[in-house]
Amino acid sequence: MPILDQGYQHWNGTLGGRGLRWLTITRHGVTAQLKNRWLISVLIGALAPALLLAGFLILWGLFEQKSEILEPYLFLFRNLPEEIRAGPKGFRSTFWTLAFSQFFQLQLYFSFLLVMLVGPDLISQDLRFNALPLYLSRPLRRVDYFLGKFGVIAAFTLAATLAPALLAYLIGLAFSLDPATLRDTWRVLAASVAFSLAATVSMGLLMLAFSSLSRNSRFVAAMWVGVWLLGGAASTAIEKLVSPEWAPLASYAADLESVRDALFDSDAEWKRLSDLFRASQEAMMRTAEGMGPRRRGGFTFPFGPRSEPPPPPIPPPAPPPDAGADLGSQRPPWGWSAGLLVVLGVASVVVLSTRVRSLDRLK
Repeated sequence: MPILDQGYQHWNGTLGGRGLRWLTITRHGVTAQLKNRWLISVLIGALAPALLLAGFLILWGLFEQKSEILEPYLFLFRNLPEEIRAGPKGFRSTFWTLAFSQFFQLQLYFSFLLVMLVGPDLISQDLRFNALPLYLSRPLRRVDYFLGKFGVIAAFTLAATLAPALLAYLIGLAFSLDPATLRDTWRVLAASVAFSLAATVSMGLLMLAFSSLSRNSRFVAAMWVGVWLLGGAASTAIEKLVSPEWAPLASYAADLESVRDALFDSDAEWKRLSDLFRASQEAMMRTAEGMGPRRRGGFTFPFGPRSEPPPPPIPPPAPPPDAGADLGSQRPPWGWSAGLLVVLGVASVVVLSTRVRSLDRLK
């Protein structure tokens, strides 16, 4: 074909930074995934725990202020020990820690569903349609390709975990009306950020490794579900046959939960709260025994109708289950779980570097 024009045309476009080349892949992937109705439904469902967390922090802030708004809802606090009702600010860190810990326990399963819906097609589809030469023929490195694909998973998992946690934290600060709240709860904020990032990196790398192992997206999704289900089944079998202490290591979800509890130090907070409820129950039982119908040496009328003894006192409510007091003794140290997650992450990186090759090595 002859060259008809050899003139020069100056390009007036805007040059982009090399460090953000991966952002184009992420932006396109997020836009494409938002067309999935199932994904939108899971994202909407993930808002329910966030609303519950924000509602609890609002109630606790009003409870600290002894606000009149809570008068219709005082029945929610009547079973609390007297120490908490008299000085709720002293237990602010405990209740915030447990609230955020339970929130992330629920959001972990929403993150599992989001990764299952978003991740299988990210690399397997490129392998199926041989799109890798198209990516790598441009000024794009393999690291940029991996970061772009990982950014798609991170965008949705952080939208379900970190973003609502930060918003709920700000709402809790606003309703507490106490500058000391930030001093008492900054560890909760740091633990929320750390666990959200750790869970996102672990799940994102593992899903990308699975997606690079097969051209069939359904098979990739089956592998992802198998890690969670088979890991839980293996943990149960090891607990019954070998040792209940080391059984949680076989479960991927249990490893993430162990790291979460270590970051929030929720076991210690559960123990503190359980001991407080137990001491309150024992005090109420002693008081109930002292108010029994025993009369020694008192004056009584010899005639007239005999008065009925007073009804037995209503027993105090049972303390909440000791969710965290014995939990640390039933599982291995959290460092083992964190180490196992690191090993899985390194293995995922090795698989990705092997399956996605540079352009000169593609066949």
